[in-house]
Amino acid sequence: MQVGIGYVADNGDPDRERLVLHVKRNTDIGDFLLIRAGVENGDVTTNVSDSFWFPDRLVRVGDLVVVYTKSGFDRAKKIDGDGRAHFFYWDREAPLWDDAAFGAVLLHVRDWVSNVA
Repeated sequence: MQVGIGYVADNGDPDRERLVLHVKRNTDIGDFLLIRAGVENGDVTTNVSDSFWFPDRLVRVGDLVVVYTKSGFDRAKKIDGDGRAHFFYWDREAPLWDDAAFGAVLLHVRDWVSNVA
């Protein structure tokens, strides 16, 4: 996959909690959907409690994609070398990653359909 899940930082702190993703190949992050799914006995379940669809944005090898739980404005900044850190905000008031019964699942969903006109 072009993007991998790195780690959760400051889980449980609604002002600082964030999920860090690592870009492995150039891609459009808008082709990805991040879900908060249930975890039972070490396996992901179909209990999806929340989702975050990234906006279209080209990300490159070595970039970081950081998803804060809190509200904010999407932005990017340069990091070491030619890399960039892309910041996104899930717009939630309560922590998402402080409960071991849930985990992050990243889906590559370039093609999709909807019944919305």
